[in-house]
Amino acid sequence: MASPFRSAAFRRLWFSTVVASAGQGIERTLTAWIALELGADAFAIGLTFAVRMVPSLLFGIAAGTLADHVDRPRQLGAVALAAALLMAGFGGWLAISTGAVWHVILFSFFAGCVMVFDTPARQALVLDTVTNDAAQRALALHALAGRFSQALGALVAGVLIAQIGVPGSYLITTLIYVAVALLIGTLQVAQEHRRAGERPQFLPALASSLRMIVDLPVVRTLIIVGLICEIFAFSHLSAVPLFAQNVLAAGPEGLGTLNAALSIGGAIAVALLSLLPERIARQPLLGAVYLLYGLAIVGFGFSRDLVFAALMLLITGFCAAAFDVLQQTLIQLAVPPAQRGRAVGLWVLSIGSAPIGHLEMGGLAALLGVPSALVINGSLTFVAAALLWLRAPAYRWARRGPVPLTAAPLNMRPKPRKKP
Repeated sequence: MASPFRSAAFRRLWFSTVVASAGQGIERTLTAWIALELGADAFAIGLTFAVRMVPSLLFGIAAGTLADHVDRPRQLGAVALAAALLMAGFGGWLAISTGAVWHVILFSFFAGCVMVFDTPARQALVLDTVTNDAAQRALALHALAGRFSQALGALVAGVLIAQIGVPGSYLITTLIYVAVALLIGTLQVAQEHRRAGERPQFLPALASSLRMIVDLPVVRTLIIVGLICEIFAFSHLSAVPLFAQNVLAAGPEGLGTLNAALSIGGAIAVALLSLLPERIARQPLLGAVYLLYGLAIVGFGFSRDLVFAALMLLITGFCAAAFDVLQQTLIQLAVPPAQRGRAVGLWVLSIGSAPIGHLEMGGLAALLGVPSALVINGSLTFVAAALLWLRAPAYRWARRGPVPLTAAPLNMRPKPRKKP
């Protein structure tokens, strides 16, 4: 089995992801903590998480189309520099001002606007740096780098808050993103979409992204599943800060521990996926992970001490990461290489439904309490996964080979047969 690390370009991309994900882990923990310090209630916390995902809905397809249109390393370098400026600006503002909850919400929205252009280019670039026989391992190893680094970043954030405060911690995050820009912005790698003789214009390419949902059943199913999962499962993220404060009475170190548990669980999932043989079908595995995801969120809702809560979040993080990696892998393998950026853009669009989930979670938490909100959403996740398992045979284990994933380009459809 070919190792992706034989590629110098993949090694450099992988290391840049390690650094970038550590910065994301620090920033997300900082943002959640400053919102709590400023007195945000359950709905405001849910809104903070929701507005971060709104850009995915607004710009997800455009970001994916752009990744199929320009040099991907340069796009990533520009994103990192924009993130560095944003972190420096917000940290500086907090250093000279007491801040308000609406400042945090606005910052969260701008952070989402910047980062939505990172994911399609970065994910598509992974497959540009390796050969076809190393593609699935490369995607899993790339996700592994992100999960472990986010866990480290979450732990570091708890220490940074206690030692140097929030403004200083945002300065550290600024320096991290500058390092990412230096690592990735000058990467030279052959890219399938840039080798094409004539690339389609931006607007027609944008329209073809939406056609994938109609023309490719594999993509359509994955998008629908992703939409539902984002609303009821991934919304648990907005409940974690409130759960740490109101239910567990934990300080910043406790919040860092819970966030780290999520990331460590995710790292374990992608590490196992990187070892998964090619002959094992990914669709049934996604169906099983979906079911476990719902049960883990319910267990987290019933936890009342930090250790058990961290264990439940470890399993939750495992399921969240496995779902993400499997969904992204299946979507990218369902389209031709030159359209992978747009395929990831559709995935980003599906996670654009997250604001609905975060607002719903915040509303339920304000009305019924955080534990009850988690139990309700976990139960709904399990029901949705059970329906997928019952209605879509490809997503349950069976004695047959894996369902074919690859597809012809959308402009190369087979001609209809002539009648005899």
